[in-house]
Formats: sequence, structure tokens, C-alpha cells
Amino acid sequence: MLRLLGEPCSLEELHTLLKPFYPGLSKASLFALLVRLRREGRVLYREGRFYLPGEEEETDA
Repeated sequence: MLRLLGEPCSLEELHTLLKPFYPGLSKASLFALLVRLRREGRVLYREGRFYLPGEEEETDA
């Protein structure tokens, strides 16, 4: 799943990408997983998008 976050994605976009591979995946379950990954520092969230650390931090400089 983390490979899909090479580009910042909204929850809707990510759910649409994963749905063919995991038909039973709900948006609530996906969101819970993303929150857990965010707490672990593996995923960042800003302006409605999830992305990997280091991806957008460079544009802030």
C-alpha cells in the first residue's frame, strides 16, 4: 500500500486504487490503517492528502 503513496493521495483516491485488490476494504478500515501508519511516522497527512515522509517536505523549503 505504501508504494501507492508515491504521489500524495486523498482517502477517496487511495480507496479507489485499492478496491480491486481488496474488495471488502471499507473506507473506515483504510482510514484507521492510515491513522495508525501516521502515528508510527510512516505516512504524513496534510491538506486532505496522505503521502510518504520526504515526498512533499521538500516543497516547503
